[in-house]
Amino acid sequence: MSSNSTDSPVNEPNEDPEIFDASFEELTQYSPERLEEFSDVVLARALSRLEVDQRREILRHVSEVRASEILSEMDEEDAAEVIGAMRDHRAVAMIEELAPDDAADVVAELEDEDRERLMEALEPETAEEINRLLSYDPETAGGVMTTDFGVVKIEQTIEEAIQAIRRQREELDNIYYIYVIDDDDHLQGVVSIREVLLARPGAGVRDIMLEVEGVCAPDDDRELVAERAAEFNLAALPVVDAEGKLIGIVTHDDVLDIVQDEATEDFQKMVGAGGDESILDSVFESLRKRNPWLVVNLLTISVAAAVITFYEDQIESMAILAVMMPVIANLGGNTGAQTLAVLIRSMAVGEIQPRDSFAICGREAVKGLLNGLVIGLITGVVVGVFIQEVMVAVVVFVAMVCTMTFSGLAGATIPLTLKRFNFDPAQSSSIFVTGIVDMVGFLIFLQLATWLLF
Repeated sequence: MSSNSTDSPVNEPNEDPEIFDASFEELTQYSPERLEEFSDVVLARALSRLEVDQRREILRHVSEVRASEILSEMDEEDAAEVIGAMRDHRAVAMIEELAPDDAADVVAELEDEDRERLMEALEPETAEEINRLLSYDPETAGGVMTTDFGVVKIEQTIEEAIQAIRRQREELDNIYYIYVIDDDDHLQGVVSIREVLLARPGAGVRDIMLEVEGVCAPDDDRELVAERAAEFNLAALPVVDAEGKLIGIVTHDDVLDIVQDEATEDFQKMVGAGGDESILDSVFESLRKRNPWLVVNLLTISVAAAVITFYEDQIESMAILAVMMPVIANLGGNTGAQTLAVLIRSMAVGEIQPRDSFAICGREAVKGLLNGLVIGLITGVVVGVFIQEVMVAVVVFVAMVCTMTFSGLAGATIPLTLKRFNFDPAQSSSIFVTGIVDMVGFLIFLQLATWLLF
């Protein structure tokens, strides 16, 4: 969650770690003037380290407007905890001050009892707006849009449009674009403030408006929204309903949040952590999110370990096999992880189409093969020189090549297969890749050793 407000440039030099090291007792000694020296983002990060009642106490030192700006920069759950702990009149004032999209995010995280009580106390117009935003899935354009946007009518003259914009200034924090609508609120076009100010006298809005790009439907996935913002290089994207009526816009700060959230979620899911997990989460919350995938990891590794039991005699009679097994498995796993990282990123930015899957798998297998030839040759030579056994070096070389080739293939195939069946390709792909590559790597190496050395 982020605010549409902007901090004064004079705040920037004071964004130092000092406030993060301050205890709650020290923070309570900060005057309102001292707190003003820090940006909303810095204060939000500092408060997130405190207990709920302590956050509330610090926010009493600033105005309601400033407090709402700080809350808008906090995580939705943290902000909701603070508002839920406030007196009703102050909590309502906080929500009223928030931008509609930020207010909806916070209200969604409130406890049911708090949500119902505070929603009843809000201005009817504000409550209706929040309820409308809450009706959309938070992972969609409707779930991240704001209903604060500037509009003019298509039949207006430039002079009438300027007057209309001035009347809306109280409701708008930032005006990215002015959208042109008809009498039924259907989106017709877009104009910039610059074009409005430079238009010739007597011109009409229709004369200067441009075609709208990047239009979104409220149920479009928010990743698609971010892709369109990048594609059209827009500061805001309009959201229209099925009838073509303008119902909201997704601003650039929300697009940045989407990109950051999705990148963080993909990275954390890929290793089995919670997609929305924070290092500041409670121990039990982190356990709940991580433990199921650690159990899955245990199962996959157990299968790989079971392969070893079939070759106990060979390992016992030749110690070098035990030495080289983790080397081959580790390099194979790293090959798969490299493929996985690049592939997940490419999928996230929309570079891959379904028809590309076969070619991608083939290329990644070839990359694994070529890397395996180089790494396998180096490893085989070192092993051969060290133990003076040519056939052992050959086994290591061939096993390394085969394992890394398979690993490159698995690193591409597993996420693409998950995507094909509508599963999240980032969801713990590395756990499956690591387990499968370990199993196949052990099997290839030990079976080759059995054939060529015994």
